[in-house]
Amino acid sequence: MSISWSTIGHTVRLTVTGARRWLALPDRRPVTVAAVVLIALLVGAFGAAAGSWLSTRAVADLPSEATLADLSRRATGVDEAPVVSRETSPRTAARFAADTTLATGWDSAQARQRYAAAGWSVSPLTVTDDQASVLYPGDKAVSYLPSRYARFTAESGGLVIEVSGGFVGADGVVRLAGWAADSPVVPALTIAGAALGLITGWLLAVTTMRRVRPTHPAHRATVSALTVTALLVLAAPAIALYGNLVRTLRPHVDTSGPAATVHSALTPDPYWSAAPAWLLPGLTAAGGLIAVITLVLAASTRLSRVGTVDSPAGVGDWEAAASTVEASIEAARVDRDAAQRLLFLSAYPDWTPGSLDRMRERLINAGVPADFLTTSNQSRPDRP
Repeated sequence: MSISWSTIGHTVRLTVTGARRWLALPDRRPVTVAAVVLIALLVGAFGAAAGSWLSTRAVADLPSEATLADLSRRATGVDEAPVVSRETSPRTAARFAADTTLATGWDSAQARQRYAAAGWSVSPLTVTDDQASVLYPGDKAVSYLPSRYARFTAESGGLVIEVSGGFVGADGVVRLAGWAADSPVVPALTIAGAALGLITGWLLAVTTMRRVRPTHPAHRATVSALTVTALLVLAAPAIALYGNLVRTLRPHVDTSGPAATVHSALTPDPYWSAAPAWLLPGLTAAGGLIAVITLVLAASTRLSRVGTVDSPAGVGDWEAAASTVEASIEAARVDRDAAQRLLFLSAYPDWTPGSLDRMRERLINAGVPADFLTTSNQSRPDRP
C-alpha cells in the first residue's frame, strides 16, 4: 500500500496544528508567560533527576561485602577481612572503600599482576618512595624509616577500583576505593528526562490555567496561591538539581572518583555547607505534596461548578459562555479562518474600522497571531 506525499503532509500539518493548540499559552500577559516558564523549568529539573536515577539502574552495581572481601584478598594477598565503608555525595554517584591493615609489607606489583591475570584492565603502577620520621615516646628520639606509596587502577564489568597502599617500614594500610565506570547512558537519559520534564511542565501549566480561568475568582485565587507556594518551596531543590545537571554534562576529566549525577542532590547530605542535611529532601517532599494538592484542586473544577448550591441564577450560563469564548480563542490561535470569524463576530454589529481595530488588538493580546486577523483596510463583510 502506497502513501502519497499529500497524505503525509496532511498528517504532519494536523500533528503540528494539534501540538500548537496544546502548547499555546492561554494569553500573552507577562505574569502568565513567567508562570508557565517557571513551572516548566521546575518540572524539567525533576525530570532530569528521574532520568539520572534511571541511568544509575543501567550501570554496574557496587559489589557486596563478600565480593569486596574477595577483591581485597586479591589486592593484599592475605586472607584478612577489610573494613568496608560506603559513601554518598550530593553531587556524585556513590562509592565504597575497603581498608586492610598489614604489618608484613605489601608487594604492589604482584597485586597488579593478580588483577591483570583475573581479566581486569589495569593502569600502570605508580610508586613513590620517601622517608617518614617516627617519634618514639620513651626516649623522644626521632628515627627515619623508609616509606612507600603505591597506586594503580583496575576496571572490569563497569566497575572501577583504585588500589593504593601507604606503608612506613612494614606497617601500612591497603585501600580499595571503587565506583561505577562512566557510561554514555547517564547523560543520555538525564537529557531525555529533562526534555520530557520541560514539555510536561509546560502542558501542565497551560492546561491548568485554561481549566481554572473560567471558574469562580475564589477558586482561581486558591489555585494561584498554592502554585506560588509550590514554586517557592521547590526553588532550592530545583537550583541544586540544575547545578548537578551542568556538572553531569561536562566531560568527566577527573578519573579518581565517580561521575556527577543529578538525583544525588536529593540525598540526605548537605548540598551547601551551611544548610542542614534534611533541607533539600524535606523541601522536595513538602513541595511535591503542595503540587499534588494544587493539581487535584484544579482537576476538580467541574465538580466545584456543579456542586455550588447557593450560587446566584445565571452563574452556570455565564461560565458556559466563558468556556465557549475561551475555546473560540484557542481555535483562533492556530486557524486563520477561525481567527477572522472570531474578529467579525466580536465586533458585531458595529463593523466600523475603529471597532475592528480595537477588537483586533484585544485578540492579539489574547495570543491570536496578528497575521491571522483582517485589518480595517482589508475586506470585511457588508452590513445588512
